Amino acid sequence: MIHFIPIPWTLLLSAFGIAFVIVLVATPRVISLAKKYHLFDLPSARRIHISPIPRVGGIALFLGFIVTLFAVFGFDPRIFGVALCGTLIFLLGLLDDIYNLNPVLKFTGQIFVAALAIFFGITIGNITNPFGGIILLSPLLDIILTIIWMLLMINTVNFLDGLDGLATGVTAIAAGVLAILSLFSIVDQPSTATLAAILCGSCLGFLYFNWHPAKIFMGDSGSHLLGFLLATISIISGGKIATAVLALGLPVLDMLWSVIRRIKEGKSPFVADKLHLHHLLLSAGLSQPTVVLVFYGLTIGFGVVALLSGTWMKLFGLLVLIIALTGIIRLALYFRLQQRQKG
Repeated sequence: MIHFIPIPWTLLLSAFGIAFVIVLVATPRVISLAKKYHLFDLPSARRIHISPIPRVGGIALFLGFIVTLFAVFGFDPRIFGVALCGTLIFLLGLLDDIYNLNPVLKFTGQIFVAALAIFFGITIGNITNPFGGIILLSPLLDIILTIIWMLLMINTVNFLDGLDGLATGVTAIAAGVLAILSLFSIVDQPSTATLAAILCGSCLGFLYFNWHPAKIFMGDSGSHLLGFLLATISIISGGKIATAVLALGLPVLDMLWSVIRRIKEGKSPFVADKLHLHHLLLSAGLSQPTVVLVFYGLTIGFGVVALLSGTWMKLFGLLVLIIALTGIIRLALYFRLQQRQKG
């Protein structure tokens, strides 16, 4: 049976509300800024939108995150590493939004920020043993797995940001799942729940402007920040990585499938295309809002499973997710072919 710690509602709601309002107020100003300096995501063969859209929404997300972080926690040394690394990963993404950085340079920057987070003590440390107990990681393996995890989360959100409201909403749901888990008595991490509430509030404030038809995109500045925060929140205390993997299983597996597919085709894994799962569902005839809501539903469903199950059930859930993803991709490809034949 699940037991919760006494829930700090005032703290959680304040953190959520402050972040939500800041992003809600800041986003129209960021839109005006983007228009003034011509910071647009232009239509292209690998884009869905047909008109220029402001692409630096990550600025509003960052303001919501960083201002709320210090408003709630003050200058607590425990959050300095999160604040510094979050700022650096945001700036890396913003530079890419403005100057279109070389993919290798961007990837190197991601590794640097992940390594810096480790310097501040943000490491996995141990993993749950399905047969009981925990497995302590050696220092070297801990560093390697932590960097891999952070890169995985950053690039999963980045790859997911292909439809209006998709990455924003999925991140908000995942943050909500992590917040709930942090309040379990076995975890007992109210500060981590507060961080997740800040992330959730920021995303929902931005979603108002990012829902279809989007008035602004988060850009790499936003996707990098959200991915880093998900990675960080999920490893601050034990047990959250498995939950995050299952809650975000669909986009994570889609990202890995896309990378493997591109490598097999002799292409760079960093080169964007329109063969992600959400693109396939879109080309199969579903509308943008419908595809996004499908992702929301699956994220909520597997998030609930992750909260209510142990390690073995999480592994079983991941297996089910892999099978489901394979089936969905095959169906999407079939209906996509049918749509093309009709056209």
